[in-house]
Amino acid sequence: MKHFFLFITCVFSFTIVKANNLVIGAPTYDHVEKTISFNISWDNSWKITTGPANMDGVWVFVKRQACSSTNIWSSAILSTTSADHSSVAVSGSNLLTVDAVADGMGVYIRRTASGTGNISAHTIKLKFNSTLNTNPTITTSLSDNFKVLGMEMVYVPQGGFYIGDGRPVNTSNFSNGDNVSSALYIDEAKQTAGLGDASVYTSNPIYGCPKRLPATFPLGYNGFWCMKYEISTVSFVEFLNTLTYDQQAVRLSKWNPVRYPNGITYFSGGGGQKIEVYIQTAGTYNTIPAIFSYNVNEKYTPVGYLGWLDLTAFLDWSGLRPMTEFEFEKLCRGPLNPVAYEYPWGNTLITKSNNNNSGNGTFSEKPSNLGEGLVLYAWEDVNWVPFRSGYAATATSTRSQAAATYYGILDIAGNMAEQVVGGGSGYDYSNFTTTNGDGVLGTNGNANVTGWPTSYGISAGNFVKGGSFDNATTTAHLQVSDRTFYKYASATDNFSNGYYPSVGGRGIRSHTY
Repeated sequence: MKHFFLFITCVFSFTIVKANNLVIGAPTYDHVEKTISFNISWDNSWKITTGPANMDGVWVFVKRQACSSTNIWSSAILSTTSADHSSVAVSGSNLLTVDAVADGMGVYIRRTASGTGNISAHTIKLKFNSTLNTNPTITTSLSDNFKVLGMEMVYVPQGGFYIGDGRPVNTSNFSNGDNVSSALYIDEAKQTAGLGDASVYTSNPIYGCPKRLPATFPLGYNGFWCMKYEISTVSFVEFLNTLTYDQQAVRLSKWNPVRYPNGITYFSGGGGQKIEVYIQTAGTYNTIPAIFSYNVNEKYTPVGYLGWLDLTAFLDWSGLRPMTEFEFEKLCRGPLNPVAYEYPWGNTLITKSNNNNSGNGTFSEKPSNLGEGLVLYAWEDVNWVPFRSGYAATATSTRSQAAATYYGILDIAGNMAEQVVGGGSGYDYSNFTTTNGDGVLGTNGNANVTGWPTSYGISAGNFVKGGSFDNATTTAHLQVSDRTFYKYASATDNFSNGYYPSVGGRGIRSHTY
């Protein structure tokens, strides 16, 4: 998973931070045209018309700061007209198209025509919105600072799919029957009308939402882009470094004893751990934010210790949104018939990655063994930390060997647990919609998007799926339709509060072609 950011200083010198194989080069700002240009490249791209009939791409968004390190970082609003943006290959034919979005929070950059392989350097030019320049509004100038950020995404096209895998009824499953045909098919009619009462999609209403799920609730039928990997450590550090002192303090406040941005301390990990995120330069109390950094050995690693409030703050900031548990099943299973007890790679085969991994902390990190459904679980890593993103995929691996979903999304099971909207036992999450983040956090430093669950713990409207590297009891948690944590018990409150090293997350954004 490659995620780079570019930073323009007030004197137009450049610093480039790289992660994985997505490379975004040093940008150039044109104050007259109100455009920003940069080079982009990434590996293993595709657009195909058969099978999953989908494509990958990059979600790119821009942060802007008036020329002072103490001023706030604001979201630069881009033109909502695709023709205002452009792509030109540095050499050879242009392969890329830039898709604008209605709220101007960013753009999708993806292949124009069918094809597979690496994307060589292309020059992208993005035009800012002429009426709404930033959110929140700042006074802009030609000497502003910019960060151009990108995350690899995979498109999940519109279409029907099943929820539930048809296993015998239990509390861990959507299904209300005991065979494959009992799984529920989500089609256009159900999305248009709304799914209704919990009795429609669960074996017992206590396992679902206490209110009817309306048409505005995303069931997964409509198309959406999903992050190819979990949020990376590099990405989360970039996020922290755009926050105010008070907002950083909110992210640290969950820890006991409480940690503050005006000292050298940790957001996660510590003591040189691979998953360490720490304050490199202390901030000034209530005034100047701290500068965060990360352990060099986790440059390609997903960030851990993410609570629900950490995840949703990041997604609000980046213009994305959380996924629902219905969308989780869609992106895993695709349109295929469900298989009882299946994993996201479409079968019931699983191989535990061993802890003799090579290339620890590098882009080439991988387990030394091979197998079907090769995933990290049961504390198998020698350092009790996650592997780098995409560790099981190779140039020759099949979907099963790479532990990939139907659409090519990686690490959805094992490694880091995923956080989703859903659950049961009393929380009303029926007003959750496809509304994306607007780049601005609330005054309390958390996400403030209407309809997003705003708490954690028992019956909070969110829970974890997909298992994780420290899942030491059962492989059932890695299965597509498992709902073990639909209601948090006291131990799993820590999942959503962010005390567990193995909880990460990723975002999605609705979009239909």
